[in-house]
Amino acid sequence: MLTIRFVSNDDIPHIQSIAHETWIFTYQDIYPIDYIHNFLSKAYSYENLSRSVERDLQSAKRNFLIAEFNNEVVGYAQTRQVNEEEYELLRIYVRPVYHKQGIGNGFIQEFVQVLKPIKKLFAWVAKDNHIGRAFYEKRGFKEVEEMAETIDGNSKIQTKYELEISI
Repeated sequence: MLTIRFVSNDDIPHIQSIAHETWIFTYQDIYPIDYIHNFLSKAYSYENLSRSVERDLQSAKRNFLIAEFNNEVVGYAQTRQVNEEEYELLRIYVRPVYHKQGIGNGFIQEFVQVLKPIKKLFAWVAKDNHIGRAFYEKRGFKEVEEMAETIDGNSKIQTKYELEISI
């Protein structure tokens, strides 16, 4: 059974584990492995995740979600508010063994409910990330622009996907 709930500090080790597993699975053919490990050690450090969880706990509109499947934490997703009706999907990751189980879709549906009056949700995806791009396209997101991004000497084209939400 799938449960989607708000994040807590107890979820941090699960998020770190899922991040490691999903980043290797998704990005091993896109970015050098040293870059992936370096990124994970910084972006998913206990301190960074703890700050993120604290901000979410204090927010009027919670925006950091956890997915549990049969009581096991299997995914996480987080947005940030851009303006009253627009949010950026910062991260959405599900353990590969749980792909195609409706978990990513569950995250999107939950965000539409909890972030009302949301009208637009967007995400930046590496153009080479065919897994991510297929996910967004299947859910009705439209490709709206591209930009070049260089991080630690790795230059990649990022594609912006938008979902117009009408309630």
